[in-house]
Amino acid sequence: MNAKTILLAFAAVAMLSTMAGAQSVYDNSLSLANVSVSPNPVIAGGNVTIRFQMYNGYDNWLYSTVLQASGAYPLFNASPLSGYKVGTVNPGETTGYYNYTFAIPDTAPSGTYAVDFSASYFVYAATGTQVASSTLPISFYVQNRPVIKVVASNPQGSTLYAGRNQTINLVIQNAGYGTAKNVSITVGRATGLNVLSSVTSFYAQNISEGSSVSEPLLVGAKNVSDTSIVVNVIYYSSTLKQRYSTSQQVNLSVAPAAQFAISSLGYGPSVGATDVPLNFRITNTGTSVATQVQVSLESPYPITPVAGTAYIESLAPGASANMTFMVSIDSSGVPGNYPVTLSEQWKQPNGAVNQQYSGSNNYYVPVIAAPGIAGTAEYVIIVIIVLVAAAVLVRRTSRRNRGKPDKKEKK
Repeated sequence: MNAKTILLAFAAVAMLSTMAGAQSVYDNSLSLANVSVSPNPVIAGGNVTIRFQMYNGYDNWLYSTVLQASGAYPLFNASPLSGYKVGTVNPGETTGYYNYTFAIPDTAPSGTYAVDFSASYFVYAATGTQVASSTLPISFYVQNRPVIKVVASNPQGSTLYAGRNQTINLVIQNAGYGTAKNVSITVGRATGLNVLSSVTSFYAQNISEGSSVSEPLLVGAKNVSDTSIVVNVIYYSSTLKQRYSTSQQVNLSVAPAAQFAISSLGYGPSVGATDVPLNFRITNTGTSVATQVQVSLESPYPITPVAGTAYIESLAPGASANMTFMVSIDSSGVPGNYPVTLSEQWKQPNGAVNQQYSGSNNYYVPVIAAPGIAGTAEYVIIVIIVLVAAAVLVRRTSRRNRGKPDKKEKK
């Protein structure tokens, strides 16, 4: 049969194939042979290559054979795909190899997918030319990769506040398919904040599909509106055959906040003093007004607060106010510098209705000796000086007495 006859026959096949309901006893004359799918399993986001031969198990010649592939979404956006012009397939013979490579979308869920290979041809039969076809499905399993994403949540409120040290939770979640194994998270550079935690690397052996783990991270936010942390992520697929690594930026928001600087005023109290004032000056060095400011004094022995709370109605940024606490000093106390803690609680306009902010500052308060009463060391020194002076005076007096003549002898 010459080439012109084959082309005319192929055109006839194309016309007849559009006729619905046409069936032939020569349908499915072809079958698959030596099929291979690579890689196995197929990984979503990568490529799959299908390689096979076709075998004609009938006693008839199959002419103008055309091979096409088709499949449903999400493997293919349109079908059929481009095909091969196979030509004539002799009875009882196997064709050469055919290779198809497809890109698997990274959004394809894990599961079994099928690609239909359709071969159309015509046969010269006793009843005349018949159009027939063979459907050759090949199925394979797609394993979608786990996808590790890192976000931040703040258990101490909805946002970070400038100038404050706060704990955020790094939420490490598997937003992909399958289990992520040997997940390693390392905190890298930070913009607009200081990472204060001593532990900045985290590990999870398994994070199953749709689940997450949380790790705390202590940070100190600076006076900026937005900040971020870069985290480096390494993890493996459930089979441990694929290794993935990403660098992700975790964005955070920083809100204005009040901040306080406190300095002491006046002198320290003396041992044994009762109901004496401790004076401090508080300054709002932050960027938000503080309202309903309450400052509490906590102190160790020998200092005992009598009135240990100060209240300020409002303190604008840059404004200062004086605070006075009443304390007593135990009479058995020893002079020295003693640490005290001033704890602040306040509200500010950008907080929630019932949200209260807190902070603390540490200082040293000098406790001096009671006025007019010498210390033990001073008494010892005074006694020693008096004894030495007395001894010297007695010795000099004794020498003078020995050097004078006796009055009776002169006579």
